[in-house]
This record gives sequence, C-alpha cells and structure tokens, in this order.
Amino acid sequence: MSFSFSISFNTISLSMVLLLFFGAHAFKFLRFWLVLMEEKKLSFFDILFLYVRTTFVNLIIPFKIGELYRVAAVKHMTGSYKTGILLVVIDRFFDTLALLTLTLPFELLYLRGTDPVLLMLFAALILLLISYLSYMPSFRYMNKYIITSKKSKRAMVLLDILDKANSWYLYLKKLIRGRSPLVFLASLFGWILEFSALKMFAASFGRNFDIDAFIRYINSLLSGGKDPVGTGYNIMGIVIFAIMTLCFAAAGGVGKGASK
Repeated sequence: MSFSFSISFNTISLSMVLLLFFGAHAFKFLRFWLVLMEEKKLSFFDILFLYVRTTFVNLIIPFKIGELYRVAAVKHMTGSYKTGILLVVIDRFFDTLALLTLTLPFELLYLRGTDPVLLMLFAALILLLISYLSYMPSFRYMNKYIITSKKSKRAMVLLDILDKANSWYLYLKKLIRGRSPLVFLASLFGWILEFSALKMFAASFGRNFDIDAFIRYINSLLSGGKDPVGTGYNIMGIVIFAIMTLCFAAAGGVGKGASK
C-alpha cells in the first residue's frame, strides 16, 4: 500500500515539476518573442526554435557564456549582429530586474543583508539604466557641440561614431517600445514558476527549498558552483531541451531567416 502511494506521489510530483518547468519557459519564451516580434525576417517557428536551441546551449555551457551563441544564432537568421546583441542585453536586463524584484526584498527584510552576487547584479542594472536614460541628452549635446565648434577630421569621425551609436539606441527603443511592461511581467512570472518548479523538485527528494536556497542556486549559475538541487534540475532541463531541439530540427530545421 505504501509502495503504491509512493509511486503515485512521485508521479504527481514529477508531473507538477514538468508543468511548472514548461510554464516557466513559456513565459521566458514570451519575453523572447515580444522583443523579436517586429523582426520581419523571422517567423514564429523561427523564434521558437531559436529560443529552444539557444536555451539548450545556455544550459550546457556555464557562466551564461551560451549568450554568445545566441548572438551568433540571431545574426545568422537576421543578418544583423545588432539584433542579437540588443536581444541579449534586453533579455538579461529584464530577467535580472525581475529576479532582483523577487529576491532583494527578502534579503533586506529577513536576512538583514545582501548577497554579493545580487549586489553586483543590482549595480550592473543601475549602470545600464543610467546609460539608457542619459544617452539621448548626452547625444544631443555632443552632436550640437561637435557640429558648431569642431571642423577637424577627428570631429567628423566622432560624428560618425555618434550616428552609429544613435542608430543602436533607436533600434533598442524599437525592440521594447510599448512592450516593456509585458516583457517585465513575463520575466517575473517566469522566475516565480521556476522557483516553484525547483521547490517541487527538491520536495520530491525530501529536501527543503526556500528563497535562501534559490539565491544559492542563482549564485551557482553565475559562479559555476555546485548546488545539488540546481544540478539535478539543470540536468533535467538539458535532457528536455535536447529532445525538443531534435524534434524541432526533425520537423523542419532552422528557419533560413536572412537567407530566405
């Protein structure tokens, strides 16, 4: 009787873990799609397969180095490094913003301190935000100053650099215009479901998983450290995304994107 109950409980636990796992990645894909939805060279299938295979690479390569592959994959499909780089920047920004929204209040209110990794993420977030908000006033001032005060060849080079930087800034705005609240909410729900999946995954092995354990899991992702629950969860993710990548490839392969 107890053996039958144990099998039933484990089956239910595994089903819940998988449901939460796919739910978390559904929201992460939604964030990914919202950023790329105006990229006319990519169909929905292209974006979905792009997410699946780049997530698989990110899972097997530590320290988020797989983001470099994501940049290269987007460039291959769109013909633009700009799209790939800005996609990763936007994706990481909103992902980190949502993560800190969930973890920093807990750290400050209950632990009376802040994890060094979270502090570094917070500092990077603030730096990116300040750079974004201060760019346009700085661009206008520098552009006007160079045009009215400088006539040298070096000034022309600086103007060209400013013009290229401005094209990146305007394209960045285009990628998130009107959608930034949705991108943030998708990131937030993605992290909530991932935490729930990890908690259920740990519970199925008789282990506790709270916010403090979740922060240690995040540290292990960024520093290459070992976290028993996180390691098992990531292995599960690698297997699932390996199967999905093979299925998508068999169903039609990678969209040709820019080369269509």
